[in-house]
Order: sequence, then structure tokens, then C-alpha cells
Amino acid sequence: MAERSVRSKRWAALMIVLVTVVVYFNSLGNYFMIDDFWHLHEAARTPWSALFQSWQYSGEDFKAYWFNEQRLHHVQGEGFFRPMVTLLYKLAAAAFGLDAWGYHLISITLHALASLAVLGIARLMFPQRWVAVAVALMFAAHPSHAETVQWVAANADAAMGCFFMVSFAAFGWWLRQRRPWQYAGAVVAFVLALWSKESAIILPAVLLAYEFYRAHVAGERRPRFGGLAARHAVFWAIATVYLLTHIRFLAGISAMNEGGQYMHSPFSATFVPFVLFNTCYELLHLLVPFPLFPIDPSELIQKAGALPVTLMCAAVLAGIWFATSRLMRGTRGWSFFLLFTVLALAPTFPILVAQRFLYVPSLGFCLMLGALLERADDSGWLAQRWSRLKLSRRGLVMATVGVVVVGYGMMTMFLNLMWGFPSNLVRQQIATIREEAPSLPRGASLYLLNLWPPAFGMEFMLPLLYQDPTLDVQVLTIRPKVLPFDSIQPPESLVKFFSKCLPDHIGQTRIETRWDGPGTLRVSVEGGRFMRSLIEEIYPVAAEAQREGARVDAPGFIAEVTRADARGAQALAFHFRSTAPPPVVLDMQNGRAVRVR
Repeated sequence: MAERSVRSKRWAALMIVLVTVVVYFNSLGNYFMIDDFWHLHEAARTPWSALFQSWQYSGEDFKAYWFNEQRLHHVQGEGFFRPMVTLLYKLAAAAFGLDAWGYHLISITLHALASLAVLGIARLMFPQRWVAVAVALMFAAHPSHAETVQWVAANADAAMGCFFMVSFAAFGWWLRQRRPWQYAGAVVAFVLALWSKESAIILPAVLLAYEFYRAHVAGERRPRFGGLAARHAVFWAIATVYLLTHIRFLAGISAMNEGGQYMHSPFSATFVPFVLFNTCYELLHLLVPFPLFPIDPSELIQKAGALPVTLMCAAVLAGIWFATSRLMRGTRGWSFFLLFTVLALAPTFPILVAQRFLYVPSLGFCLMLGALLERADDSGWLAQRWSRLKLSRRGLVMATVGVVVVGYGMMTMFLNLMWGFPSNLVRQQIATIREEAPSLPRGASLYLLNLWPPAFGMEFMLPLLYQDPTLDVQVLTIRPKVLPFDSIQPPESLVKFFSKCLPDHIGQTRIETRWDGPGTLRVSVEGGRFMRSLIEEIYPVAAEAQREGARVDAPGFIAEVTRADARGAQALAFHFRSTAPPPVVLDMQNGRAVRVR
């Protein structure tokens, strides 16, 4: 009997890993994009001895954006403290160099481990193993994890989620079996989660809520304060020390994002509707997975008013609660699943919505689906409605699990393809740069015009590819539109989809470039405005840098706005400080790199 149980556990673990690999296999061919490049650069220049130093942020980190350097000129300080992320990049670089597939493989491995930990958590809550396996399979395939797993820069969420789940599972099993190594494992995993991403700070609150859930389901009295304090003191002490020692990091991050859409001040009058809107948006995404775009509700709040938006979102949340309570009626402790989802989302409340923030919260949703499957199996609800299929009651439930997992997996693979489109276009752009400029003098300056927004950060990658840390690469302008990509037309359905979600960033532009003498480069745009790309909406440029006549000093040039209107800059002039040797300027339009001569 024991041997059979062990064999069953092994098959369950193998099935979960297999589903994870199958669902994310098509992401292995994707390239790097956006934040990936900065992380690669940061890991390369960080010695092993400095692994536990916080990341330093300043205007210099945006040197490729002369307008962001203007905005951040006087802002600098310590940023994120994520040594596990730097460690992952350094290990990947040592093993795979700059081959992107190896970095994706690490993220898939982290997701497989997190899914196995979910199996351990679900076993704590469901006595029947098949229900726990179903929960883990749905977690492994859920489309809300696509960004976290296949975007290399989101490995902070993947690593944090993995250690978060391991800590939760270890603590839960310690409560049941009281083995010291389980408690020690929970503590160590919690520390590693904090070293991966700040949002792990919510774990002690989750463990505390789990204690009350456990007592409620068992029909016991509420846990006594003394016992709770003894069991949870280590977790709360670690969280408190972490918060006190990292408060300056959080302040630095806030200062870096001031004036942008990425973070919303808790002291703002619109903070409550902002949080409620994001919470509704994210909870609905878990129910009906779709590509989650960074929608800023500020414009809606400005047009409709803070109170109407607050009331509307409160009504939606009340509807979610009512519908869930009706659906889960008769299931003991179901409110913990919803509470877990909201608690895990709480650290991201001030931040612009993103799919990767749903990685840990989605566990609560998958547990809820598991409870529904268990209830359907017990009541024979599916058998009553699908009797014509001639399947047993358990067979119908298992078939339902299969349909859900396959459906989730197909949606996730589609999202992997969506992410692959921009990342592989970035790969092609880098290849064309190497073709146009196969070699550069050591310490040369390379300027990029009209960079495609998903290639943001490419300037940090090129010194690594040329193996020249002294190479100065700067981006002069970013292409204002995301799609179409001119020379490589995406599917019409994709263009229509993006036009609904990002209407201001779809369409054609015409950009003209000419030299005005050996030291001045003039650039003008039609069908868009400079400093109005999707990236620049999230991290906006300085308003004073967008007026006609504005001038900004950068290390290698002076940038001047020669024509502008209320919508942004239309024409720019770049006056280079040195023309010996002549600056290398590449125009990145149409997916190619063409030297501007």
C-alpha cells in the first residue's frame, strides 16, 4: 500500500512537470526584450562579492533617454534589493552566455517547482489526492502566468513565487507533522522569497490567515494568541527587520517613478479608486484570462470622477463576492481562497497593473476551482447533466479537469507566441546592427534612432555583444508606434486586437533624418510624436523637455526641440560635441539598422 502511494505521488509530480514543459516549450525560442537587457548588463558588471548589495538607481540608468536623464538628473539612490535575481542572471550567464533559451529554461524550472509546491499546499486542503493534482495542473497551465514565466525580466516574480509557495507548503505541513526541518525550510524559503521580490513581505499575514482557516475547517476554536505568537514570531520578526532595513530602498524606488504611471502615491486623492479599479481588473483576468495591458485608470477617474469610479468598482467587487459565495455555498473555508488572492495582491496595489503580479494570487483562484471540482464529484452534478456521455461520475470530473488544463495550456501557448513576436523582432534588429557595424573601435559612441519600444534597453545589451564595456550606446529617439512594424507586418487580427487595447500606439509613422553639416543631426516625425511611445507613457519624459526651444545637455551631444505642439515633439536636433571620429548613427526604422551617412 505504501509503495503504491509513493508511485502515485511520483506519477502526479511527473504529470505536473510534463504539463509545465509542454505549455511553455514554445517560449524557449523567444529572445530578450525591454528590462532583460538592463538586468543582463547589471549582472555582468556586478562581482560575486557584491551580490548582496542593493541596485543603485540614478539618472545614469536612463542615459539612453536624454529626456529621462533630464527628469532624473537630481534623483539617485538605492533601489531594489533582489540578490536572488542577480544570482539567477549570473548563473545563467555562466552556463548559457547570451543565449536566451537558457534563461527561459531557468524560468520554466522555477515554475515547475512552484507548481509542485502548489500540489503540497493543495494536499493540505483537500483530502483526495486527485483534487490536489488538479489544482496543481491548473496552476501549471494557467494563462495568467505567461508573462511571469516566459519574460526573462519577470524571473523576480517566478523566483519569489516559487519560494513563497515552498514556504507556505512547508509551514502547513509542519503544523500537521511537527518535523523541525519543515519549519526551518519554511523560514529559509521566506528569506529567499524576500531576496527575490519585495511583495513576499505579505507571507506572514497569509500564514496567519491559514491558521484561522485550518481551525475553521476542523471545527475547532480559534487559535489562541499565545500559540500563534510562538509559531509566527520568527516570520513577523524577519518581515519587520526586512521592512525597517529596506525602507530607504522603497523610498528610492518611489522617487525614481515620481510623475509616472508606474506607481501611484498612497497619499493621492485618487488612490482608492486606482486600487479598486486594478483589483477588479486583476480578479476578472483570473476568471477570464486575456492579455493584461498596463491600463492606467487615471483618465477614467479624471473624466468620470473619483466617487463614481469608486462606487462602480465597489459594486463589481461586491458582485464578485456575492457570486462566489453563491457558487461556493456549502464549502467550508472557501473565503480563505478569496482572501489569499486579495492579500497576495496587496503589495502591488500602488503599482500599475501587470499580469506578472497575478502569479502568487492565482493560487487562491486555482484552489477555488479545486473546491468546485470536489463538490461536483461529491454531488454528482456533472453526471446528472452529462449522463449521455456514458462516463462515471469521477470520469466526468476528470474529463472536466482535462478540458480546463488543455484550454488553459492552449491560451498560454498563444500568449507565448504573442510575446515571441516582439522579442524575436528585437533579435532581428540586433542582428542587423551587427551586420551594419560588425566592428567598432574600442570606446566608440553608437547612437540609435527610432528604436522600437519593445527594444527599450538594447543599449545595455550591445556592449556585452561587442565585448566592449567602454562602448557608449545611446538612444536618441524611440519610435512612437508599436504596430505595424512596417517591413514585417504582424497578423491583421493582432493589429486589430492591439488597436482596441492601445489605440494611440497603432498606425503608420514617417520619420525623416538628415545631417545639417558634420556635427548636427535633424530628425522629424509625422503620424506621431517623439516622447509619446508606450514606454514613455509609463515613465514619462520631463514636461520642460517637450517644449519648442528646450535644450538638454547629454555627455556626447546637446539635444534641442526645434518643433513641438501640445501633443509632443515633432522635430529634434542633436548637436554632437565631437565629430572626430564621426559619430556612428543607426536608423532603426522598418526593423533594419541603416547607417545615417
